[in-house]
Amino acid sequence: MMELNQIAINWAKRALNFIGQKRGIDVYEEWTTIMKKNMVQLKHLAEADRVIIVRKEDEITARAIFHDNLTSEELIDPSILKVAKEKYDPLYFDRPSAQLDKDLLSWLKNPSAVAILPVSEIDVRGGILLIWDKEFDFNEDFREFIDACLSSIKETIKLSRTHYSLEELRLRFNSILQAVPQSIVFVDDSGQNSWVNDQASKLFAIPGGNVSPQQLAPAMQRLRTAADNKAEILKRGQELFQSKDKRIDNWHWIYSVPEILVLCVSCMPTISAHTSGMLWVFEDITDKYIVDQHLNELNTELEEKTSLAEEQNRAKSEFLANMSHEIRTPMNGVMGMTSLLGSTLLTDEQEDYVRSIRVSADSLLEIINEILDFSKIESGKMELEEHPFFIHRVIEETYDLLAVRAQDKQLDLLYMIDPDVPHEIIGDITRIRQIIVNLVSNAIKFTDRGEVLTSISVNKKEGNKYILEFAVKDSGIGIPADKIYKLFNSFSQVDASTTRKYGGTGLGLAISDRLVQIMNGRIWVESEVNVGTTFKFTIEVNAAAEIKTYVPPAPKSLGDKWVLIVDDNPTNLRILKIHCEQWGMHADTCESGLQCLKALAEKQYDIVVIDLLMPDQNGIEVAREIKKTYKVPLVLFSSAGYFPAHEKADSDLFAAIQDKPIKPNYFQKMLIQVLSEQPSEEKFEPLIKQTAPAIAEDIEKISILIAEDNLINQKIVIRAFKNIGYSCDVVSNGLEVLASLERQHYDMIFMDLQMPEMDGFDATRNIVKRYGDKGPVIIAMTAAAYEKDRIACLEAGMDDYISKPLDFDNLYNKFHLWKSKIRDLTT
Repeated sequence: MMELNQIAINWAKRALNFIGQKRGIDVYEEWTTIMKKNMVQLKHLAEADRVIIVRKEDEITARAIFHDNLTSEELIDPSILKVAKEKYDPLYFDRPSAQLDKDLLSWLKNPSAVAILPVSEIDVRGGILLIWDKEFDFNEDFREFIDACLSSIKETIKLSRTHYSLEELRLRFNSILQAVPQSIVFVDDSGQNSWVNDQASKLFAIPGGNVSPQQLAPAMQRLRTAADNKAEILKRGQELFQSKDKRIDNWHWIYSVPEILVLCVSCMPTISAHTSGMLWVFEDITDKYIVDQHLNELNTELEEKTSLAEEQNRAKSEFLANMSHEIRTPMNGVMGMTSLLGSTLLTDEQEDYVRSIRVSADSLLEIINEILDFSKIESGKMELEEHPFFIHRVIEETYDLLAVRAQDKQLDLLYMIDPDVPHEIIGDITRIRQIIVNLVSNAIKFTDRGEVLTSISVNKKEGNKYILEFAVKDSGIGIPADKIYKLFNSFSQVDASTTRKYGGTGLGLAISDRLVQIMNGRIWVESEVNVGTTFKFTIEVNAAAEIKTYVPPAPKSLGDKWVLIVDDNPTNLRILKIHCEQWGMHADTCESGLQCLKALAEKQYDIVVIDLLMPDQNGIEVAREIKKTYKVPLVLFSSAGYFPAHEKADSDLFAAIQDKPIKPNYFQKMLIQVLSEQPSEEKFEPLIKQTAPAIAEDIEKISILIAEDNLINQKIVIRAFKNIGYSCDVVSNGLEVLASLERQHYDMIFMDLQMPEMDGFDATRNIVKRYGDKGPVIIAMTAAAYEKDRIACLEAGMDDYISKPLDFDNLYNKFHLWKSKIRDLTT
C-alpha cells in the first residue's frame, strides 16, 4: 500500500507547490529563521515524520532546531554530520542502521529512512535532516523534488544575503553622508527619487532621507532666489544644464539676510548601470570667505601702502640726489677755488687758512657721499661689482688715505693677514674698502693714543668660496654696553647731544651694516669702556681657481739674515717679526733704544729696523748711538712720511726710510735692496708745498669748449686748464654750444648737464645727430653721482663722465687720455 501511494504522488507538483508557497524575501533574515518558516511545509510535502535543521557554528559546535519545538535550540556535536562532510548533494539512507553512525542513529531515535540536505552558501554551513520512522522509497521523482526544494532554499539564502549586503551598504552610505559637514542632495533623472542628508534637510527646511521631487525642487528654488547673487547663479545654472559634462565646481551662493552665509556649490552627474542623476554638494564656507575677503582687503591695502612707500622712497631718493647735486655744485666752487688758491704763493697763515678750508670741504663732501650711499641702499639701487683684486690692497689703500690723520694723533696703524687667507679674491674692492675706511676712520676718531689694528682671517671655507672675517681693533674710549644697540641704526649716534665731542652723520655704520648684508655677511662689535673697541664683520667671497695664500715666497737674499726690530708697540713688533720669519730671516725684537744697544753688543745683526716715535729716545737718537759703534745698515719707520725738520740732516743715518703703516711687499723689497747693497728707492723726501702742475713744453693745439652756467665753476675750469698751459672758450647753455660749433670746430667739450634753455643731454644728442663720428669728444660734468646718471650720459652720446666737485687730478687724467685718442685719430 505504501509503495502504491508513493507511486501515485506527483513530486514535481509538490516541488512547484513548495516553491510557489514559500514566502518571498524582501528584507534580510537569518537562514535558520527562513527555514523555521518553511520546514513544516517541507515536512508535509515530503511526508516525513520529523525535520531537523542543523547549523554549524564552528568546528566543535553545532545547533539543532526541531520542527516540533521551533523556539528552542540544542547544542550538538557536529561530528554526527561527518557523513555529509565535503558533500554538497543530498544524501539518502533507506537502510540507516547499516549506513549511519550509531551515535547519529541513537540521536535520531533509530529512524527507518533519513535524507540529509547539505547547505553551504556564503557564510551558511549546516544541513536539513528529513526523518521517516517507516520505510520510504527514495525514487528518482522524489530525489528531483528534493533537488528543486534545496535549490529554492539556497536561492532564498542568497537573496537574503543580498538584502543584508544592500542594507549594510545603505546604512554605511547613509552614515557617511550624514556624518559629513556638507549638505548632500541626490536627484535621479527620472524625477521620481530624491535623497538629502540631515545637513541638507536643515539647509532646505525639508525632511531628510528620501524626499519627493515636489518637496525638493521648490526648496532649491527658494535657496537660489534668496541669494544676493541670484542673477549670476541663474546664468551659471543655465550654462551648467546646457554643458556636455554638466559639472560645476566652486560656485558661490552668497547671502546677507538673515545673516551672512556663503555656500560653495558643486554639481556632478552620477551614472550607474540602471540609474543616473545629479549629485549636489553644498558646503558652508562663510568663515573662509570672510577671511579671504579680509585678506584680499589687507593685500589691497598692503599693495597701496607698498606702492606709496615705493613712491615715497623714490621721492626720497630723488630728493637726496637733487640735494646732493645742489650741494655738490657750490662745493665744486669751494674745493676748486681752494685748490687753485693753494697753488699760489701764500704766507704761512694764509696757507693754514686754505688747508683748514680744504679739510672742512673734504669733511662736508664725505657727509654728502654717505647720505648718497645710504639713499642708494635704501632704494635698492646699490649693486656690487665682481672683480679679482689682492686682499692686502683694501687695507693698504685705507691706511694710505688715513695715515696723516693717524699721524696727527701719533697712532700706530697696523695690520695682519692670516697665512690661510687667499692672496687674491673676487669681489667689490670699492665697497669692501668703504667698510674698512669707515671702521678705521671711526677707530682713529675715538682713539687718542695707542694703535689701530686691522686683521683678516678665514672664518669658513668651502671649495673656492670663503667667508672672511675682518676685525678693526682700537685702544680708544670704548662704547658703553647700553649704547651699543644704537651703532647700526640710521642717523643714530652713541652721543647725540649738542655738546658731543665727536661729530658725524651717524650713517657710516648703518651703511657698512647694509653693505655687509648685501655681501651675505654680518657685522658686530665687542667693546669695553676705556679699554678699546673691536668691530668685526664677515663677507662671502670667491677665490680664483688656483688659490694663492697670502704668504709670499721667501726670497733667497733674505734667508738666514738676522734683523733687529726696535719699536715700543708690541703688536707692531709681533707683526714685523712674523713677516721677517716668513721670508726666512731670524728676527729679534726690543721695545727701547737701551734694549737695542744691549742686543747689538751681544749679537751681530745684518740690519736694524727702528721706529721713529718712541719714549725716552726717538729713532733718530737711537740711530746716532748705533752709528758711533756699529756699521750695520739702519732703516727708519716714519708715520706718513714725517721727519723732524730740525733733524733733517740726520736722514743720512738711514739706508732707507719706510712709511707707516708697513706694507709687507714694500718692506720686503726694501730689505732686499738694503741687504744687497743696492741704493734704496724709498729714500725720505720731505713734504713740500703743493704747487701747480708742470706746464708741458710742447703744448698741442687742442681746442676746448666749456659748457657751464655757474660762473664760479667756469672760473675754476678755466684756471685749471690755464695752469697746464691750455686756453678754452666758455658758454652757459646748450644752445650756445650748438651756436659755437657752427662758428668753429672744437676737439673737446666739457659739458655740464643741468643748464637753462637747453641742458647737456639735449645738446649732446643734437651734436651727435649733426656731426656723427666727426663731432668733438664730449665729457660730462655733473654733480649727480648715481650710477644711472653715468649710464644716462653714455646713452645720450657722451664719451666720458666727471663728477663734481671736480678733482683736478681726475680732470687732468681725463683730459690727457682723450687728448691722446684725438691725436691718434688725426695722425
